[in-house]
Amino acid sequence: MVGVIKLSELSKKRAVDDESDIDIFSTDSENGQGSDQEQEIVNIDFDFFNGNPDVDFHALKNLMRQLFGAQESNKIQLSELADLILESPTTTIKTDGKESDPYCFLSFIDYKANKDSDYAKYLRKTDSKLASFLQTIDQSDKTCSLVMSERLINMPPEVVPPLYNITMEDVKQVLGDDKNYDFYVIVSRKYEVNFDMDEDDLTSNQATRKKVRQTNEVDYFHEEDRFFEKVAKVHVDSESRKGLITSYMVLDHAGLVKSIQDLDAAIKTW
Repeated sequence: MVGVIKLSELSKKRAVDDESDIDIFSTDSENGQGSDQEQEIVNIDFDFFNGNPDVDFHALKNLMRQLFGAQESNKIQLSELADLILESPTTTIKTDGKESDPYCFLSFIDYKANKDSDYAKYLRKTDSKLASFLQTIDQSDKTCSLVMSERLINMPPEVVPPLYNITMEDVKQVLGDDKNYDFYVIVSRKYEVNFDMDEDDLTSNQATRKKVRQTNEVDYFHEEDRFFEKVAKVHVDSESRKGLITSYMVLDHAGLVKSIQDLDAAIKTW
């Protein structure tokens, strides 16, 4: 076990639909900013563990399938990626002991050591800017980590700063000499927020009124992505697929540390 955190008096929202596995309208930001929805107070102990190949393999595959979505995950060899994660500095969060399934994970995969892996090849085909950055890393002495992270919906963002701090300490032990990676390629996801609008709200010349679907804004599944995007050296968003957007961000080490510190400071004000 790496560590334990107790979030006393954690404000946890009731699910809008208890039968739904994923509610895209429940996001990390809602946990932090509050709403008019009914809330209940619960006490939860979150245990932090190293990745366990004997237990976590299938749960990590399911979390990655959630991260990439149905279409994109079919383009990636998730079993191979799960093995890479479990071979790399990885922290999981569980609530029922080390033999239980993780609710959350964070992993730092060494890019250069695994540049011929299926996932690295997938990244190089995703976008020209991302491919150009990785080519620059290939031709330099800089180090780079492929950051994989996902969690169940409604896991509180309060777990994110300790999750990153713990795993980055593990990275230092693996790299030796108190080293960190120079750059981090982070994959995440966002979603389109839609709302219904009367058509005559769009034009007063229409005689008939009917409901039309308007895309209003994009919101985040992961609260930390708001901070990552601000300092990203490279930022690429995929086209929307059924309202879901895959996001890729490249941060240097100073930017990653600052983002986590800023998130932690913001959480303390909630």
